[in-house]
Amino acid sequence: MIFNINDVFWTVQGEGQNMGRRALFVRLPFCNLECSWCDTTFNSFEKWDEGKFLDFALQEKARFAVITGGEPMLNKHAKPIVELLLDRGFNVACESNGTAPVNAPYDFITVSPKRFSNAIGREPYYVNEETFKQVHEFRYVVDDQFDFSILNRHDTTDGRRYSLSPEFNQFDKNVVKILDYVKENPRWRISLQTHKWLKIP
Repeated sequence: MIFNINDVFWTVQGEGQNMGRRALFVRLPFCNLECSWCDTTFNSFEKWDEGKFLDFALQEKARFAVITGGEPMLNKHAKPIVELLLDRGFNVACESNGTAPVNAPYDFITVSPKRFSNAIGREPYYVNEETFKQVHEFRYVVDDQFDFSILNRHDTTDGRRYSLSPEFNQFDKNVVKILDYVKENPRWRISLQTHKWLKIP
């Protein structure tokens, strides 16, 4: 099988519950949202055959992979890639904006709802109803227009992880807002993009 992949590389997961784990990142192309501060160029791809992909995936000892994008839950190649990795003993996580149904047997799902979901005719921070039920970690990016009231829809006693990540371009201001919020809402955590300090992808 031939996969359309924007990028694939070995790195360390820089944020969220799996922070610090050596990880194979598989970035799939294309997204249904246009976030103004997105740090990813995802509208291109290279073709990888299954053998080449597996050679790259198995070149290290770690067996943890992150499927990201773009929006992986809208990509037809996500499921066969995930199944291929699971068959080789990988634990597979997904990072998604949550607007589409879950499309593969991921071990761990992180959803980062975006206020830009009005671009697809939905309310800001929209999450697909069925996907919402399957999320292991919600991680919101707090920018200069973030609406903290959206967080009231979550039952933070349900055992899932809830995090707030400061948008990097106005980092100092956004951190202050998050710290004020978690002071009053201690089940929420601050999540920092440590890979940017480490200067790794």
